[in-house]
Amino acid sequence: MPGGQMGGQGGYPGYPGQNGQGGFPGQPPPQPYAQQPPPPPPGNYGAPPPGPAPGAAAGQLSCIYNGQRFPVNKDRFIIGRGKQSSDMTIKDPNVSRQHAMVEFLNGQYYMVDMGSTNGVEYNGQRIARKAIAEGDLFRICDHEVRFSYR
Repeated sequence: MPGGQMGGQGGYPGYPGQNGQGGFPGQPPPQPYAQQPPPPPPGNYGAPPPGPAPGAAAGQLSCIYNGQRFPVNKDRFIIGRGKQSSDMTIKDPNVSRQHAMVEFLNGQYYMVDMGSTNGVEYNGQRIARKAIAEGDLFRICDHEVRFSYR
């Protein structure tokens, strides 16, 4: 081209973005990186904010283990061997660190096996997930865990 101006990046005439203008006709020029809005924070988009689970219609759910009552006061209540990683600890090497979870979902509590080695049983059957009703008794290895809404 005359005057040594080839236009655009890479020296091709008519290449979008030439002479510091926008990428295509009718579009504003791109913003420098510092002026762009920050990306949204990582997380579960559309998920409800974490917090205490609202009580079921009949009352607050509790699990009873070894004569002790544990209020289920969060959406994901972990049962396992790990003292720091569980909300209710069962001291037994056969129990996984995070063995089972009581999950509150769509107004209902569920007992969920978290992929444990030895599983969770209800009425002698191994379960992966089961809705919790008043008085339900689950076995985690040799340990009985009962649930009550009273």
